[in-house]
Amino acid sequence: MSWINLAFDKLLQTNGDDRLRATYLRSLLTGAESAKEIRQFGLADWLSEMYRSTWLTATTRLWRARRNGLGPVVLTCLVMAPTIGGAFVLIGIDVAAGTLTLAGAVTMAQAVLRLQSFGVLGDAGTALARSTSVLGALVSLRLELGLPAIEPSRLKVPRATPSKSGEPAEVQFDRVSFRYPSRDTYAVNELSLRIPAGQSIAFVGVNGAGKSTLVKLLCGLYAPDEGEIRVDRADPAVDEAARRRVAVIFQDFVRYHLPLRDNIVLGAGDTDHALVERALTDAGGTALLERRGLSWDTVLSSEYDGGTDLSGGQWQRVALARALAAVAGGAGVLVLDEPTAALDVRAEAALFERFLEVTRGVTTILVSHRLSSVRHADRIVVLADPSGNERGIVEDGSHEELMRLGGRYAEMFSLQARRFAPVAR
Repeated sequence: MSWINLAFDKLLQTNGDDRLRATYLRSLLTGAESAKEIRQFGLADWLSEMYRSTWLTATTRLWRARRNGLGPVVLTCLVMAPTIGGAFVLIGIDVAAGTLTLAGAVTMAQAVLRLQSFGVLGDAGTALARSTSVLGALVSLRLELGLPAIEPSRLKVPRATPSKSGEPAEVQFDRVSFRYPSRDTYAVNELSLRIPAGQSIAFVGVNGAGKSTLVKLLCGLYAPDEGEIRVDRADPAVDEAARRRVAVIFQDFVRYHLPLRDNIVLGAGDTDHALVERALTDAGGTALLERRGLSWDTVLSSEYDGGTDLSGGQWQRVALARALAAVAGGAGVLVLDEPTAALDVRAEAALFERFLEVTRGVTTILVSHRLSSVRHADRIVVLADPSGNERGIVEDGSHEELMRLGGRYAEMFSLQARRFAPVAR
C-alpha cells in the first residue's frame, strides 16, 4: 500500500504545475471576476485554447508516467488475481460442504473483495487513467500526422481587427440613460458628451454619480436603456471592432497567474517583444526585471515552481503596461477606472502624470475620486448627482477654468486639498 501511495504521489508531481495552471485557466473562463477583461480584450477563444492545450499536456505526461510504471502494477494484479480467485473457490467448497452458511459466505466474499485496497484495482487513479488514455492516444495521433506541438504560452491572442487601427478614437454619448435592474433610480441620466479624438478627459463626481457605470457602458459591457454611445460612430455594445478600440484598466483588474510577458501581451494581441518591452518601460515597470529571479517568462504567482508574487504597486505597473500595449495594438481609447485606489495620494498623482505624458495624443479617460490626480487632464467633467434629481453634466472645463468658476468642482477640490494640508503647530 505504501508503494502505491508513493507511486501515485509521484504521478501527481509529474504534472503538478500544468494541472494547477489548467484549473486556474478554467476559473478565469467561468469566474465573474475576470469576465469584464475577457470580454474587453477578446480573450475567450485564447483562454479556451490555452486551457485545452495545458490540460492535454498535463494528462499526456500523467499517462506516460503511468504507462512507464505499468510493469509493477501488472505484476501486482497477476499476483492478486489468482489469490482472490482461489479464495472464492474455497468459499464455494465450504458452502457446498455445508460448513459455511450463505450469510457467512457473503461476509467472506465482501472481505475478499476488500483486498483490492491493497492493490491498484478500482482506485481513483484507474478512473483517471481511463479518462486520460484517450487524450494520450490523440497526442500520439497528432505527432504521427506531423502536426506541431502546441506551446500554450506562445499562443497568439485572437483579436478582431479594429477600424482605424493605431489612431485615437472619437467618443460620443448622446442623451444616455441607464438604470440597473435592481434599482429605482438612474445611475446615468440623460448624459450627452462628445470627446474629440486625442483629448484627455476626467470623470469626477460624488459617490454614485455613475463614473464607473459610464466606463462599463463605453466598454459595451452594458447597453444604455436610452440614447446612444458611439466609438468611431460604432456601438461598442454590439460591434466587436468598436469594443476592441477601448482599452481599460478596471479598479479590480485581473492579476493573471501567467508569465510576465503574457500579462502584457493580453492587451495587445501581439507577441512582438519590442512592443511588450516598450509598454513596460512606459508604465515605469522596468525595475521588475531587475529583481532577482524574475524574467519575461516568470509566472507571476508563487504557487508555481519558479513563480513569484508582486506587490500591489508592481501589479499596477503591469496592468498599465497591458493597457499601453493595447493602444499599440490598435485601441483608440484608453480608460483608467480607479486602478490606483490602493496607492497613496502622491503615488497615484505621479502615476497619472506619467500616464498622461506617455499617452499624449491618445483619447484618454481618467476616473478617480482624488481630484489632485486628474487635474492635468485636458478636460474635467463633473457628473450630476442622481440622488439629487440632477441630470447629465454639472460642470465641464479644464482644472483652471473650473477653479475660476468657483462651483462644485472648486468646492470638492478645496475640501480635499485641506485634508492633506500641513497642520500648523
